[in-house]
Amino acid sequence: MPTSEDPSGGLNFAPTFCPPDEEDEPEEESEEPQEPEEQAAESEEAEAEDAPPPPPTITTSDFLDLPFEPAGVSFEPDLVGFGYLNRHVNIFAEVETQVISQEMLGYDVDIRALPSQFHWDYGDGTTRTTSDPGEPLPEFDSAGFEVNRTDTETITSHAYSETGRFPVTVDTVFLGEYRIDGGPWIAIPGSATLTSEPGEADIWRISSRNVSGPCEDLGSWGCNGPIELDEGDSPPKIFEDQYDDHGNWIGQQG
Repeated sequence: MPTSEDPSGGLNFAPTFCPPDEEDEPEEESEEPQEPEEQAAESEEAEAEDAPPPPPTITTSDFLDLPFEPAGVSFEPDLVGFGYLNRHVNIFAEVETQVISQEMLGYDVDIRALPSQFHWDYGDGTTRTTSDPGEPLPEFDSAGFEVNRTDTETITSHAYSETGRFPVTVDTVFLGEYRIDGGPWIAIPGSATLTSEPGEADIWRISSRNVSGPCEDLGSWGCNGPIELDEGDSPPKIFEDQYDDHGNWIGQQG
């Protein structure tokens, strides 16, 4: 190390500077620029997180789980199932298109059931399938004549060959459709079949006899009301308010 001589006779050390070792210098971190593909991927991930979920798809299983109502079995309102042997009883299904609305995954979803086929069981072993639910008879036909409500054949009527009370049911086949947020209707695969509660056809025989004159005794044949009841019989619904609990005719009430 170089020195200088102090005038006072001592040695004087000159300051020196040693540069730090290059290995001791802190390393600077640098980020490499992203490739365009990486930037696009990150952008798509961010957009996917912000995007709404895809709209729901309604399956056959979803459709079958919904609480749609079956059709109802109906008869002529003023006959309530009453009919005569070997004459047509008009029977029809009361049914309409049903819509159930609910929110799914943030979407407003409408699901509807459309009646398409009707499988009838008339309770006497006779069955039939129609595409029409039937309807009540009009009061007059197209020619202006009064319609016979106890013997007019329709697409859904039935003529019974035996007397008695028969449970009538109808299985209705519903097709399904759904729409999202009021958009177009989309068909749902498959169908749902719903069975009605039974209605009752009450079939009676018509009898006629010659009589000597007007009724003077209620015990005489044909004088005990519109229905001749055998022991154990009960009157049909259409006339039940005209008989007492013992089957005796008490006349029209009201």
